[in-house]
Amino acid sequence: MDVRTPPIRFGVFEVDLASGELRKQGVRIRLQEQPFQALVALIERLREVLTREDLQKRLWPADTNVDFDRGLNKAINRLREALGDDADNPRFIETLPQRGYRFLAEVETAPAGIPVALPAPSHTRTVLLRRGLLVGAGVVGVAGLFLAGRRFLPSPSRRIESIAVLPLENLSGDPAQEYFADGMTDELIGEIARIASLRVISRTSIMQYKGGARKSLPAIARELNVDAIVEGTVAHSGGRVRITAQLIRADDDRHLWSEEYERDLTDILALQCEVARAIASQIQIKLTPQEQTGLARIRPVNPDSYEAFLKGNYFLHQGMRGIGRSIEFFRRAIELNSSHAEAHAGLAQALCYAGIFGLRPSGETYPEARVAALRALELDESSAAAHNVLADVKKGYDWDLAGAEAEYERALQLNPSHLLTRSWYAECLTRMGRFDQAIAESGRALALDPVSAFTLTNRGMILFRARRYDEAIRASQQALDLDPSRVNALWWLGLSYAGKRDFPNSIACLRKAVSMDDGPVFRALLGHVYGRSGERAEALGILKELATMSRQRYVSPVDFAVVYAGLGDADLTFEWMEKAYRARATRVHELGSVYFDSVRSDPRYADLMRRVGLPL
Repeated sequence: MDVRTPPIRFGVFEVDLASGELRKQGVRIRLQEQPFQALVALIERLREVLTREDLQKRLWPADTNVDFDRGLNKAINRLREALGDDADNPRFIETLPQRGYRFLAEVETAPAGIPVALPAPSHTRTVLLRRGLLVGAGVVGVAGLFLAGRRFLPSPSRRIESIAVLPLENLSGDPAQEYFADGMTDELIGEIARIASLRVISRTSIMQYKGGARKSLPAIARELNVDAIVEGTVAHSGGRVRITAQLIRADDDRHLWSEEYERDLTDILALQCEVARAIASQIQIKLTPQEQTGLARIRPVNPDSYEAFLKGNYFLHQGMRGIGRSIEFFRRAIELNSSHAEAHAGLAQALCYAGIFGLRPSGETYPEARVAALRALELDESSAAAHNVLADVKKGYDWDLAGAEAEYERALQLNPSHLLTRSWYAECLTRMGRFDQAIAESGRALALDPVSAFTLTNRGMILFRARRYDEAIRASQQALDLDPSRVNALWWLGLSYAGKRDFPNSIACLRKAVSMDDGPVFRALLGHVYGRSGERAEALGILKELATMSRQRYVSPVDFAVVYAGLGDADLTFEWMEKAYRARATRVHELGSVYFDSVRSDPRYADLMRRVGLPL
């Protein structure tokens, strides 16, 4: 058993070496690993000059290739902020130009008393370094505990059932490496999300806390409604990756666990699995045999392929404008390593988006997406992302809703926190006319992504299709409050106003959408509402614009049909929907939407609904 020594005090502050905490008058001050280690190093060399080179060696391993000056300045500045110190008139940390830093304050130990017993860590690779620490002006030796690896506190008394992984901070000193830090965050979320008994917040909610002046951890936890938070840093250089991670209980901001890992990029997947296992151990979650297998995978990666994969994900998350680049990088990753399952799954997802957004004809995108998804599953049957894409292919191209539902359910068995599956499954349920279940599934997605315009927009769509227009308006407006550039939220907001026959507000929303996205989808929606509101000339003008646009780029037959349905022209509506049927256009399922209410009584409607697998 290890014995925790008393904290070290200076002024109103105290440093707890065992827990890795800085406290002010008993209240924990949030301080990241490197600033904390800089503080410890300065206290160790009380009133001596600690050179920048000494600090560099202390904070970064010898083979790390980063911008040390920038990183060190950042660490010292953060430490000063935590202490409320002034570089020009220092009370604690003095800068000696061209030389280094010196700690000025008097230091003492806290009242002794009985040492606190800590359970010995079970992890055999944890190393405890005991050093002598000079305190005050004398030569009083105080035993300090410094952890090169993991620091432990007693297990939490309250069960942790939900968790958020905040964006890992990029310590590489190169802004161009942000894609790597974001990718590591995504991958860590994905690994932890394999644990079915944990609710893991989606990246679309946590990315709002990236960089800048971050809120306190308890405040973030309240917004996300989670029991614990993981935060950390990542540095990537020369084929090596160093990640620090720490687990903090949300309600009292208590540090529960931390560790630093450094590996070759070829071992990055094993590293991610190890972090997920460590977190599960610390919060005392019993893993199922399937989860144990999933988190024990040892799959070396091709570094160049993996970096291309991360770039593919980076552009995928940029929405419509990033899809083309995303596809390029995923294909590059596969060229470099044809057995990279995640790259095949990523390519499949990007191709599905290209079809959904109307960037390419469905007949081109969905067959290719199917091939990529099936290849991913050949390589890794446990890929929730690949099952999710295969479900979308069955739903959007095969018109096999039952088969799609089975794939969605399989994906959720593998990863209950997979947000995209929750969202796409909810949409599938609306096609099946199961609106109450769709709304419930949308609620589960919102629990995974509580402060995200993406999920609120999706919920607006679900509620619109259920014809709950007031609720759809509220959800869509909430999405726009979070992200005014979320053009799809204007889609559902505008159509929900039209559902209430509030055509002026509907037209205003859709005009704004067209000003933000000049593609055919929003023009067609605007033309539809023009037709319904009696503004026939404007609707016909939209049809001319779509015809002109179709000579330059792909325009779905559904877009023409939507406008003609708004005009109440049944013959031309079905003529264009037949074209959509023959082309297996992505949005042919919209035949079941309110758009086509004007032609529902036509016998051709029931026939076409049957042929595309939609219930009447």
